[in-house]
Amino acid sequence: MSIVARIGDVLERRTSRRGALSRAAVAGAAFAVAPVRYLVRPGTAWAVLRPADCPAGSKCTDGYTAFCCEIEAGNNTCPPDTYIAGWWKCSSYRGGGLCHGEGARYYVDCNRIPGVRFPGGCQCALGECERRRVDCNHFRYGQCNTQIVGTTEVVCRLVLCHNPATVPGMNCNGTEMVDNRTCSHEADCLRGLAKQLPGGGGA
Repeated sequence: MSIVARIGDVLERRTSRRGALSRAAVAGAAFAVAPVRYLVRPGTAWAVLRPADCPAGSKCTDGYTAFCCEIEAGNNTCPPDTYIAGWWKCSSYRGGGLCHGEGARYYVDCNRIPGVRFPGGCQCALGECERRRVDCNHFRYGQCNTQIVGTTEVVCRLVLCHNPATVPGMNCNGTEMVDNRTCSHEADCLRGLAKQLPGGGGA
């Protein structure tokens, strides 16, 4: 039996067929988009697709950051190695997702902690061009945790139904910024949230 066949037998015993096919599809997509990068750089297939790899008009190229629930298994929380850096308000929310009964949403940026590298760096959420970017936009509104100096990349965004300045532990002030262009931004994981998680994600 060849080495390749033996490896195949081991993998078949240790993984489900569906899981193996799923991983093969992801790797295949990554290879099709960026074959040289995928072969010569370490890392997972999920982290290969970046905004520059995606066609114009896709969500990953629209300049906005993904929601945290997209990369945190459906949880509306900041990932490890990030902190709450600022917030803004959507004052005319008419969608059917989280905060649909409020008429307004508050978006909170989870920025990379200075000096810490976020895994994979700038990328499309879950390696998909039809999801917005993660850890790409070097920006800070700056109303929260002002003891942390400097500006880093926004890793992802939380959604709250109450002003972050009123949420204990977030360490945000009440300086209000408004961007109603983001009122139409949605994700399936936000539609599935019946209510805001306790603490709004922490710092």
